[in-house]
Amino acid sequence: MDLSLTRRQQELINKVQEFMEKEISPSLLVPRATEGFDWDLVRKLARHNLVCPIVPKEYGGLGLDRFTTALIMEVIAAGHPGLAAVVAATLHAAEPIILAGSREQKERFLPSLTGRKAGLASFALTEPGGGSDLTKMETCAIKKDSAFFINGCKDYIINAPVASFISLIAATDHSRNKSSIRVFIIPGDLPGLKIGKRHTTSGLNYAAISEVIFDNTRLDESHVIREDEAGSGYLLLNQTFDRGRAMVAAISVGIARRAMEAAVEFAEEREQFGTRIKHHQAVAFALADMATDIEMARLLYWKAGWLIDQGGDYSTASAMAKLASSHIAQRVTCQAADIIGARAYEKGSLLEQLVRDARVLSTIEGTSNINRLLIASQL
Repeated sequence: MDLSLTRRQQELINKVQEFMEKEISPSLLVPRATEGFDWDLVRKLARHNLVCPIVPKEYGGLGLDRFTTALIMEVIAAGHPGLAAVVAATLHAAEPIILAGSREQKERFLPSLTGRKAGLASFALTEPGGGSDLTKMETCAIKKDSAFFINGCKDYIINAPVASFISLIAATDHSRNKSSIRVFIIPGDLPGLKIGKRHTTSGLNYAAISEVIFDNTRLDESHVIREDEAGSGYLLLNQTFDRGRAMVAAISVGIARRAMEAAVEFAEEREQFGTRIKHHQAVAFALADMATDIEMARLLYWKAGWLIDQGGDYSTASAMAKLASSHIAQRVTCQAADIIGARAYEKGSLLEQLVRDARVLSTIEGTSNINRLLIASQL
């Protein structure tokens, strides 16, 4: 067992850390405009080709493995959780194409996520009436001749209003059986694609989130990831989610780490009863618990990322990493807020933001109970 990072990985982490501290983190607490999307942070990431680093080099990306990408996601999340969510959604949308897309699909869509002018992508599964239960999915893509006609609505879709393309999960018949699930690649400028209600969330609020509405929207059949290449749409969906959970776990660790660092800094400066509170046993023990939790969560996502790259069975490992890390992020941010006290709950403060960002992590990439079901099914 070797838990050391390679020289290249450590250099990359250091480079991203320096970049985040200088160019991204200062904007974390800057009030976000109520209208429009601030592309400035994405453009800064794009200068380093970090918008979607898993894109293979032949399509303009860095071609990073999933473990190294997760390491970077922790650093980005520690500096700006909302930006990390935007990147994670783009990774999630790119995964089905990388895993099972045709060469033509890869050549057309993946380069749009690379280089200095990189755009974003979106992954559309959740609907107003259902999320985890695929039998409740209403969105259907019915084939007629050489095209699919899509009807339905997806909701709470990250990056949807600004996406270069959307990876859509839809059924190909009204039975909504697992066998009918397919992944469709929807160009962002597709005629008939409508962006519906835009949502303002309390956490990860840098991201643009909205409904996506399809009203007899026509899509050429070349935009479907074919069953013979993917194995099945349902299998591809599960593979995509399993990989995405490792990234959300890394984001959770990044948020928790940033909160603990803020608590440590405060405890080293704050004096009560004649000594700095870091030396008060209650505070010291709380910090020790926080550090232990974070390290535990980090090792879980490291294992998941390693298994993905080794071609191992990573489904359970990813679910465990996501389940544990998302709850640890919530626990650590609240513990840090308790140490800092009233100022941590002031609107616009760092801890107030991190507490809100951490809270949403247990609902994305499968709720905590869905991940428990996945883990239990493998016992």
